[in-house]
Amino acid sequence: MKRTLFMMLAVILALTACKKNETSSSTPTNQTSGTALPLKATAYIANNYPDAAITYYLTITNGPADYLVTLNTTEELAFNKAGDFLGRGENFHGGKPGDSIPCPGGGNGHHGGGIPVDSLPALLVNYVTANYSGFTIRHAEFDSICFNGLVVEVMLFKAGSEPVKLFFDPTGNYLMLANRTLYADVPQAVKDYVSANYAGYKAAGKAEKLTLADNSIQYNIFLDLAKTRKTARIDANGVFVCEQAGNGHGGNGDPGGHHGGIPVDSLPAAITGYITSSFAGYTIRHAEFDSLCPNGRVYEITIDKMMTPPVELYFDLATVFLMRADQVRAGDLPQAVKASISSGYTGFFPMKTEKLTLADGSVQYLVDLSKPHTMKTVRFAADGTVICER
Repeated sequence: MKRTLFMMLAVILALTACKKNETSSSTPTNQTSGTALPLKATAYIANNYPDAAITYYLTITNGPADYLVTLNTTEELAFNKAGDFLGRGENFHGGKPGDSIPCPGGGNGHHGGGIPVDSLPALLVNYVTANYSGFTIRHAEFDSICFNGLVVEVMLFKAGSEPVKLFFDPTGNYLMLANRTLYADVPQAVKDYVSANYAGYKAAGKAEKLTLADNSIQYNIFLDLAKTRKTARIDANGVFVCEQAGNGHGGNGDPGGHHGGIPVDSLPAAITGYITSSFAGYTIRHAEFDSLCPNGRVYEITIDKMMTPPVELYFDLATVFLMRADQVRAGDLPQAVKASISSGYTGFFPMKTEKLTLADGSVQYLVDLSKPHTMKTVRFAADGTVICER
């Protein structure tokens, strides 16, 4: 009984720590007990990385930082115990890794990204090679943004440079570059539109400046009113382009700061019907396209209900149920899987770990493995056999 109560408390702490500050008008209180990420850190991320979401964070002992936070963009951020931002996480590797705390519904890119980089369209790869010499594509995912619809979001990284975010259509045609910028620095015409049309809303400290393929400029403004979040897309002259519920792109407007994906009310009836009949009392919190080896492109749906850990459900593009994924601690993986990691992935340590229960009742495990500057996602059978890796 004591162990059960402890585990319930741990889940609640992790859920609390992973949420971005839900009311932008309130002052976050530092939360430094246990392994919970300080609320000062989550508030910093909400204000300065409003287009992203926390995927997981790692506690560190005897290192230059106390927490390394990984966003769904694969960017790493370092914080101390008080929640003060220290800098980019890649500059703070060191010390002894402690608990890795996954953030349920942390947004797209749950396992290192939605799309394997080696399967990206040649047109897209050629554009990056020609225009961003020295940069590496480290992350790619499907997203849904107004008014473009389904897009491919690509994150580029280069040592000593700020990450670059690009958007392409699904065939690889370049759409735009997105740069974070201070809201204070957006054109006055944009601010005037926000003031006139979003009374009571508070804009995040950072906005996204979108430089389109034709060199025209637009802005994504991230707005918050209590538990209601919106992203308004406005051009440089203050002309409204479109609006989406929720922070980031796509998504469904829940206050957890989910990023990317498919509006819940547009999901196929076969999927919503399956969830209603098989998961009574659960609510769909997030929906997105992902690419999962060896299944390929899939629907990923996050559901939850009060006092219950979130569950991820996967469906193929024909809306056939494939599997459910439940988060588990790395220490609770089968011994055969642990042995396979130790022997086959020297120097890596497990980050996010999930138990997959397939439609036929068989069990597999999906594990994010990490070492400095390298991440792999490996799918294991229960006997430790590697099914696939990316």
